[in-house]
Amino acid sequence: MKKFLLFALLTAATHSFAQDGKLPLDNKNNISYTDSGQPQLSKTDLHKKIRAWVEKKFGNAENAITSDDTQAGIMLITSYIPVIHSNYQYIRFDLGVQYKDNRYDARITTLDGVSAEHSPIRLNSKENDNITAKEQVIKTESNRKKRKDAELELQVAKADNDGINTSLYNLLGDLKNYMTKPSAE
Repeated sequence: MKKFLLFALLTAATHSFAQDGKLPLDNKNNISYTDSGQPQLSKTDLHKKIRAWVEKKFGNAENAITSDDTQAGIMLITSYIPVIHSNYQYIRFDLGVQYKDNRYDARITTLDGVSAEHSPIRLNSKENDNITAKEQVIKTESNRKKRKDAELELQVAKADNDGINTSLYNLLGDLKNYMTKPSAE
C-alpha cells in the first residue's frame, strides 16, 4: 500500500508539472535556483521586507538567518523545506539574497536531502547524471521485464527531482510575491 501511494504521488507530480526531471545547474555544474525582482523599495526597506518574509516563512529569523550584512546588502538564510521525495522528507538549503535600491537577486544553493533514516546527503549534478544513465539503460535494454523495471526507476528518479524543483521554485515564488505585495503600515 505504501509503495502504491508513493507511486501514485510521484506519477501525479510528474504529469502535473511536466518538468524534465533535471535539477538546474550553473556554469560550474552546481545546483542553483535563481530569481530576481524589482520592487520599488529602498535598500533599507528591502532589508526589512526580506527579514519579515524569513520570520513569516521560517518562524524565527534569528535561527534561519546565518549572515546579515546590511552594508553590502547581502542576507544568507539556511533552513529546511518539506519535499515530496522517495528518500527525503526535507531539503536543507542556503538561500542568498543580494539587494540594493529597487532590486534583489535570490539564489538557492547547497542542497542536502534530509531523512529520519540516514544522515543528510549533499545533492549535486549526480542527480541529473542518474536520470541520464537510467534513460540510456532503457534505450539499450532488450529484456522486457528489465526494461519495465528501468522505466519505473526512471519515473521515480524524475519525480524525485521534480519534487525538489517544485518545492524550491515555490519558495522563490513565495519570496517574490511577498516582496511585491504592498506593506501593511
